[in-house]
Amino acid sequence: MLSEEALSELLSQLDGVANAPLTSYQRELRAQGLLAESGVTVAQIVKAMLRYSLPWNQKKAAECGLPVDTWLEAARIVNQSPGQSLCDLLDRIHQMEAVAAMLRAGYVSGRDAHGRLVWSR
Repeated sequence: MLSEEALSELLSQLDGVANAPLTSYQRELRAQGLLAESGVTVAQIVKAMLRYSLPWNQKKAAECGLPVDTWLEAARIVNQSPGQSLCDLLDRIHQMEAVAAMLRAGYVSGRDAHGRLVWSR
């Protein structure tokens, strides 16, 4: 397993890929190389994304103007989706800032009968 700093660097790189103006296929190709080089699994990254102490979480919370706990709530919300593929991980990273913005605006998340994310005030 990588150190917290190395995981944070990997997540920063994956964040850049997840939010790049590329197709889903192109994002996945770029991210595959990063993941292979790091030697960690998608499951390990997903688990790390929920740690308060991870520097990437501290940095992203600050960038969004949020407390780390709110940023971690966004991580928990997007990680409720099924799937453990690299494509799923990139989609979650891409969604986190939007979910954080909804939480900051006072919305409450939930799931509909089909498991889709829904918001209410």
